[in-house]
Amino acid sequence: MFRIRAVESPADAITGLRKVWHRGARFAELVSEIDGAGHVARHEFSLFDDVVIWERGRGFLTGVTDAEGSTRGAAKVAFDLTSDPERVNRVAAALGTYKGRDRIIEHLKDLVTTTQQGQAPLQDLGVVTGSTRIPDDVRLVTPPAQRVLPYLLMGLGLMVVAVALAILVLR
Repeated sequence: MFRIRAVESPADAITGLRKVWHRGARFAELVSEIDGAGHVARHEFSLFDDVVIWERGRGFLTGVTDAEGSTRGAAKVAFDLTSDPERVNRVAAALGTYKGRDRIIEHLKDLVTTTQQGQAPLQDLGVVTGSTRIPDDVRLVTPPAQRVLPYLLMGLGLMVVAVALAILVLR
């Protein structure tokens, strides 16, 4: 996975879970649910039409979507009767190329590696975030309006000058 963009939702008022969404290039998507203590409750990873879901207390579930892309929304998932090792291997290969520092992606990568080694991890492998949010160094940061406003005004000014020059030339 590369070209990751991470987005985080506020904690759900009922469950207390926060959703952290990662989107990579070429139909790779990871949606993780994180509890108030910073532990993963669920990972849902899709890669093309392969789907791998890990839930705390249940382990891995695999399946295939009827359309590439997000497993959330309109895509339907046909789940395998048992966890498909080939799907897990493809996910492991995709995650194996990831060299970043995101602890959530690393958590899923470690769970997949542990599964490939013949173990079935039912509990998470440690804290992946603080109790309030994902780390700033992996968060998708939107520039504040104060930094963007001068550029917008400059662009608008240039357009006004261009229109004025066009009017003068066309006379």
